Amino acid sequence: MKQKFAFFDFDDTLIHGDSGRALLGYYLKKHPLAFWRLFKVGILFVLYLIGIVSFQKAKSAWLFPMDKLNDDEINDFYQKCLVPLYYDNVIKELKQKKEAGYLVYICSASIEGYLRFCDLPVDGILGTKTKIVNGKYTSEMIGKNCKDEEKVIRLNEVINKLGVEIDYDNSYAYSDSTHDIPMLKMVKNRIRINKKNGEMTPFIFEE
Repeated sequence: MKQKFAFFDFDDTLIHGDSGRALLGYYLKKHPLAFWRLFKVGILFVLYLIGIVSFQKAKSAWLFPMDKLNDDEINDFYQKCLVPLYYDNVIKELKQKKEAGYLVYICSASIEGYLRFCDLPVDGILGTKTKIVNGKYTSEMIGKNCKDEEKVIRLNEVINKLGVEIDYDNSYAYSDSTHDIPMLKMVKNRIRINKKNGEMTPFIFEE
């Protein structure tokens, strides 16, 4: 059975800006003395760039607020810091697709640890995974970053589990970035989001 899908990136697609950076800002505003942790983050990213440590280790260091915040605080972060960053027109588009019978998925390199507090009408949220300890989401990244080809793998897992086939001609994908070209190629209708103002235009690239 063919099914219409709508795939949405998150950072600079549904929201204006980088949600991971917003998480860091939220935590440091509450705990300014933790600013010194940024030196460790910077060092690990340099070590990653020169091939000494893994990307997972560097990204986990960036996500250290997840180890300090409880679920109520993470939800507070999402509602107060991310919801105000929504592009109203893109959110409207998402809701219209859901009302029109599309299966709607958010697929993002941002982590599921805070994306799970998204209350938009979507059928699923696929993000980078972090370790869960005693029910608490931590900063420790597990698996691959949900980016580039990994998005296709994750989405195909969902589609296969549903036992349906993508209605290629009538499905849509939305992103601001060329990193999402693999995901965009899964559908015929590809929409570029202008990260400055959320304007939607056809996403054109060479195949």
